[in-house]
Amino acid sequence: METIVDKAIEKDVIFDYTEFLSKSCQQRLSFMDALKYLIPLFEATVKTMGKNNLSCAERLEKKALKILSSHTSDINNLIRLSSLAKQEGIMRLVVYLPYSLEEQQLIELKSEIKGTVDFVKDNTEQLLFILD
Repeated sequence: METIVDKAIEKDVIFDYTEFLSKSCQQRLSFMDALKYLIPLFEATVKTMGKNNLSCAERLEKKALKILSSHTSDINNLIRLSSLAKQEGIMRLVVYLPYSLEEQQLIELKSEIKGTVDFVKDNTEQLLFILD
């Protein structure tokens, strides 16, 4: 089964935001899921304390599907995604976008991220997060 997060050869973790949006629109929320959206980072932090056998990329995918929302702005989702990646010990994250970000969106994203955000090889639909 193909996942939306895969490890690349260069130890970058790749997150396909387009596929995430597709999967998140197909999910049905329970009452408990709705409550988790109210305190998403708390729920993710509590779950990281438990031990599991998933790779950091797989854990990032699971958390993203629970915490990020297609009802939230893409910039807020990308900020949360970078925070989740950092929690998983991911230092380099490549995000494939369905479209290019506007200049103002990129400026806002750069101001909120602890680290750097740049395009991958001048491809405006791929962002490289280098997290501190």
